[in-house]
Amino acid sequence: METKKKKWLVYMGVGIGVALLLLLLLILSFWYRKSHEAKPPPVSPSASKMPKSTEPGSIPDLNTKSWSLSSHGLQYAVEYLTVYKLEDLQIATDYFSQANKIKGSVYRGSFKGDAAAVKIMKGDVSAEINILKMISHSNIIRLSGFCLHHGNTYLVYEYAESGSLSDRLRNECQKAASLCLDWKQRVQIAYDVADALNYLHNYTNPPYIHKNLKSSNILLDANLRAKISNFGLARALEEEDSEGGLQLTRHVVGTQGYMPPEYIENGVITPKLDVFAFGVVMLELLSGKEAAAGGDKNAGEELLCRSISLVLDGDNVREKLRGFMDPFLRDEYPFDLAFSMAQLAKTCVAHDLNARPSMPQVFMIMSKILSSSLDWDPSNELERSTTLSLSR
Repeated sequence: METKKKKWLVYMGVGIGVALLLLLLLILSFWYRKSHEAKPPPVSPSASKMPKSTEPGSIPDLNTKSWSLSSHGLQYAVEYLTVYKLEDLQIATDYFSQANKIKGSVYRGSFKGDAAAVKIMKGDVSAEINILKMISHSNIIRLSGFCLHHGNTYLVYEYAESGSLSDRLRNECQKAASLCLDWKQRVQIAYDVADALNYLHNYTNPPYIHKNLKSSNILLDANLRAKISNFGLARALEEEDSEGGLQLTRHVVGTQGYMPPEYIENGVITPKLDVFAFGVVMLELLSGKEAAAGGDKNAGEELLCRSISLVLDGDNVREKLRGFMDPFLRDEYPFDLAFSMAQLAKTCVAHDLNARPSMPQVFMIMSKILSSSLDWDPSNELERSTTLSLSR
């Protein structure tokens, strides 16, 4: 009897001991998790040494949501692009100094001696990254890498030394005559843009519609060759739509003067949307004017896409077209080729999308205009103009 009692006491003691041990482990586990949840993330040694330009407010404070590659569909982008650390971008841009600011939230950076443009963006830009990671075309801006940091997205692009087409046509041309684009340069730019759009519409898988083509989104390199940028609104052309079908959206967004009527009124998206915008860009190259200019208060904005019909229709077309052309060209252009380009632009901005040519058709015509323009001799045009004036 005594032996059984001792065994029972032993079993009870062991059971109590195990229970206490489990309770202790549970308490330690709970304490460990709580202490690590409350613990702030470690600050890198360099963070405390950062100059004032890296403090909140120096770099645009876009949002504070934490991002990750996997949660934003970018896990495969690392196979094609460089993933930068924020410190690399800070050093490259001299901590996003005003001296390196290009425009808005875009900064010039230097990576091992090579120039690049660093753009700070908010929101989910994974769509643009995933499009550009697969695209390789000399007339489409190249994305070399990106960085995700505290909700801010930093995109690193190739650097376009000559800025945007919009600035070159207007702001830069006002500064010095040497910065004005001549006829051959303008035609080459139009050809480059047509080449890029034709590639997007017909040679990528899936095909893409840019949806936001405008002169400020066309960048120029050191040789004034054009590169399309800003793919934030780009949309894949679904397979069932590739044979001339259409897509619809309720979210109509874009820039006044570049959006076709079917998109504004009904949210219709087809490749002809890009064709329309390209027609407007051609009119800008011909005239030097903005796509939408402020008119009188009653008439509203004056759209460039509407003015070309007034120029080419009716009588005195030659005089009206000469009056439409950019005065900075100083009549140094082949009139017949300017007329051909104006006619092409007019068909591109047709109100009816079915009346607009396809991008391959546009590209073919632009190829002919470029070839003839490169063969054109300005001295012959000057000689012919002089002869005409003397014969009057």
